[in-house]
Amino acid sequence: MKKVIYSLVLLLFSINGYSQGHYSGSSFNPNDYFAPHEGIIIPVWYGFANMNYYNGQGKKTDQLINNFSGNPNSLTIKQNVKTDSYILMAIYGGKGKILNANWGMMLIPMVNSPTASIALDYYSQQTGAGTYNFTNKTVGLGDMYIQPIWLSWKDGNFQYALNYGVWAPTGKYEPNSLDNGGHGYWSQNIRVAVKYKPAPKINVSAAHTLEINHWQKKTDFKEGTHLTFDMGGSYVLNSRGDEIGVFGHYTTQISDDKGTEGSKLSDQVGGVGGFVSYWIIPKKLGAMARITQNFSAENRFAGTAIQTGLNILIPTSKEEH
Repeated sequence: MKKVIYSLVLLLFSINGYSQGHYSGSSFNPNDYFAPHEGIIIPVWYGFANMNYYNGQGKKTDQLINNFSGNPNSLTIKQNVKTDSYILMAIYGGKGKILNANWGMMLIPMVNSPTASIALDYYSQQTGAGTYNFTNKTVGLGDMYIQPIWLSWKDGNFQYALNYGVWAPTGKYEPNSLDNGGHGYWSQNIRVAVKYKPAPKINVSAAHTLEINHWQKKTDFKEGTHLTFDMGGSYVLNSRGDEIGVFGHYTTQISDDKGTEGSKLSDQVGGVGGFVSYWIIPKKLGAMARITQNFSAENRFAGTAIQTGLNILIPTSKEEH
């Protein structure tokens, strides 16, 4: 197993699920776009997010303007949404090479209380002006992320990665319901990434993620496509592999929503954050904590998210990598 703790964080732990679409930036730490070394990794995480709604001028507000089908109406909303998330992930680092690349697979089922993105979906379906309060605190199954293609190549001090994953609508979804746990549609994530190692203890990486959303079930709505640019860096503190790092992202909507229930409003958001990882038992059990703060949000929820958890590493061969 690799010496630096594998620091993958639940995608929805970060700010995803507190925005529009499934994926959002800074969901991974800087090294986590690249396939893990051979073995099994079981991350167990808790996340908390505190989100507020920001309008098209980037101002925090209780007023949400719907302009579906060219018929605007104003809603007064309880715009602060707090979310608890619980995750048990399964990550596999494969043996040998595929196309001369290290490879792996990832599965992320999740359990959470309703996210700000689900609250925004509820608010945006209200067709009449008035005051609305999203008060649901139910904890249930959310949408699941499956990444069957996870390839990375190494060339000197550089690494390159190609990832493909899908968000499956496993969470409960009914139109205009306060009890939803998912978005009610599939999303495809296509990601390319590059990492540079300027010194033995330093890594710098950048990634682009294209998210293509599909039609929402039981509605006439298709979320627009989003493009996210992530970048960050990490520093290995000691021979044990304890690590600190920083990251940032910018997400923007690059195509319009579709359908009679789609909005003419496009959204964007940026974010910055940092993480620290520590080996409790070197190469077997590690702990991590991270924080992300959004900025420059328009027509979406944004705020602060924190995560903490454990990573359990299980080698699949006697040889240490």
